[in-house]
Amino acid sequence: MADREHEKALKRELDAARLENQELHSALRRFDDPRFVVGKLADAARRGLRSGLPMLLRRRSRVWQPDPSNFAPTFRPYAVRARTTPTGAPRVVHAIGNFYTGGSPRLVVDLVEGLGQSFSHIAMAREAPRQPHFTGVELHTVPELGGRRNALTLLRRLRPDLIHVHFLGHHEDRHGHADWVWYDDLFRAAAEYGCPVIENVNIPVVPYFSEAVDCYVFVSDDVRRRFGRNQDRNLTIYPGSDVDRFSRPADSLPPDDCIGMVYRLERDKLDERVIEVFVEVVRRRPDVKALIVGGGRFLEPYRDRVESAGLSNAFTFTGYVAYADLPRLYEQMSIFVAPPHTESFGHVVPLAMSMAIPVAAYAVGALPEILGADDVLTPAGDVDALVAKVVEFLDDRDRRLEIGAANRHRARRLFSVEKMVADYRVLYEELLP
Repeated sequence: MADREHEKALKRELDAARLENQELHSALRRFDDPRFVVGKLADAARRGLRSGLPMLLRRRSRVWQPDPSNFAPTFRPYAVRARTTPTGAPRVVHAIGNFYTGGSPRLVVDLVEGLGQSFSHIAMAREAPRQPHFTGVELHTVPELGGRRNALTLLRRLRPDLIHVHFLGHHEDRHGHADWVWYDDLFRAAAEYGCPVIENVNIPVVPYFSEAVDCYVFVSDDVRRRFGRNQDRNLTIYPGSDVDRFSRPADSLPPDDCIGMVYRLERDKLDERVIEVFVEVVRRRPDVKALIVGGGRFLEPYRDRVESAGLSNAFTFTGYVAYADLPRLYEQMSIFVAPPHTESFGHVVPLAMSMAIPVAAYAVGALPEILGADDVLTPAGDVDALVAKVVEFLDDRDRRLEIGAANRHRARRLFSVEKMVADYRVLYEELLP
């Protein structure tokens, strides 16, 4: 009993510290207001402190664009399936930091497709690729909202009945901070606009706490336990997977000679050592191939490492591929390897599960929650342990098939698009009059 009370007290202290940190960053943003800066400069001049000028200048974040060389020649944007929305249907505005290929934009697309018959959907993003990764969504790219007033003007023009925020902001780097600034403008405007607000927390970051938010939706129980506040309404709704598209015919079994992964090859989830898992497995089992699906900053370093190991003939690097091509690539895998250092959910893992593929993973974030089995997990960051687990699976075909069948059943029960859409429909209808 005493331990439980102590845990609650620590949670209250942590919640207070998070809110204090948010208020500090919001206060510092006043330096983005030219009128505030002019006033401070005048004060500084009167006090002879003009040397403080450089600290008052705004630092802008350069907009990131993916490297075109990271895309397969066959890449094509995903075409959102159109739905006929009745006249006068409630308008939902999805606000998101970027609309690149990834889990959060995919969630928006799934909601547009799944709820388009009942709600009118609009997306607004801080960043979007020059060549769209998704088509068929009404998307407004707004690199800078320019303060609460401008954000409020935009909301009044878009006229949402509900604002669904997909929060990606943080202060760990300049890009994440630029996202946070964008969301800060949005939340302050939303509080004045006055319609219901849902905030999705899809990555392991502290949410933006605001009285404007009616419900915080977390991508996993792991993220909800870590970042949810006791006084707020908190839900877990798992992102949905297209279990029908990512399905294997009943008479088709996974092959025996290919390990693979599907990720954005970026620092938010992976590191330089990830490729060592694949290199070492192929060294131990020379008849095994490795399939690395995805692009990003690690694509070339991973290729260089494989070439230096003399294993290029055993590896295939696809770069970014079209969503429609993913099932064909998953079908080639005997084992899916999940080696991230951080994982709030990991949409690519339920896709592998739906294809009846066994998964060997680090015990990181939500992966134990998703997989639901301890015997497929290894300690986070332990390359040797993950290599041993993959080799163990390669050497036991019956066990691979047993785990794959259990994965398929679990994915269909917990992680289907239909279940996710149904959960959001209930929430939308509850919040909208």
